[in-house]
Amino acid sequence: MTSILPDAARQFIEAAIVAGDMALPFHYPQPGQWEGWQSGFRHHGITGESLVGTAPGEWQPGWYVVALNGFGDPFFIDLNQEAKGFPVYYAPHGAGRWEAEQAAPSLQQLGDMLAVLRGLEDDATAAQHVVEAEASLGTRLWREVLENRQNRADTAKEPAFPPDTTAWQHGTLVICGIGPQKMKVVQFLKQTFGLSPQEALALAMQPEIAVAEGYLVHLRRSQDHLQALGATVEFRPHGPRA
Repeated sequence: MTSILPDAARQFIEAAIVAGDMALPFHYPQPGQWEGWQSGFRHHGITGESLVGTAPGEWQPGWYVVALNGFGDPFFIDLNQEAKGFPVYYAPHGAGRWEAEQAAPSLQQLGDMLAVLRGLEDDATAAQHVVEAEASLGTRLWREVLENRQNRADTAKEPAFPPDTTAWQHGTLVICGIGPQKMKVVQFLKQTFGLSPQEALALAMQPEIAVAEGYLVHLRRSQDHLQALGATVEFRPHGPRA
């Protein structure tokens, strides 16, 4: 289902502020790409199957991604919270469940914080004052940001770490070998493609299995999960970086 991009979200992604911290928003969609950026979060990249659920740890119905950090972790809003100014949430991928924490009380406040932090470079003390005034120091996100800034301040200044350009290659995630934990991979295929146990087992016997298609940054969660199950997984780019 297509959702209208709220004005506040449009302004945030069009500003596309990069503060220089890999843990903070680093990649933004173009307004016309907003729906496509939900692939891998709200729906499966190949089957289109919904990944939305209401149970704890699932991607909730109102959540929409507005940015990714330099590691491919999502920053997102809940479309049902417009009256609150759209609080911004963050959750690392690859954990097998989504553990959301509030990154900022609103899109406007996060944008303002990013703009200020961008100008502070490695002034760790000033950065801490900004975060203390606008967000919670108790979150893992802001602890990581401040720790990294303090580490940079304690050592010689280094060039800004470039974004991972390979993350924006479009391609297909392929299982080349299901590994020793065969039944766990079969269960993954059953749930991913909505197959019967017999169909999933037959699919697992294939020499290669196309799991999902999309940008690598959106497929890493599935890649990490399959590798944790012992499967051999390859990402095969379709062409030049988008």
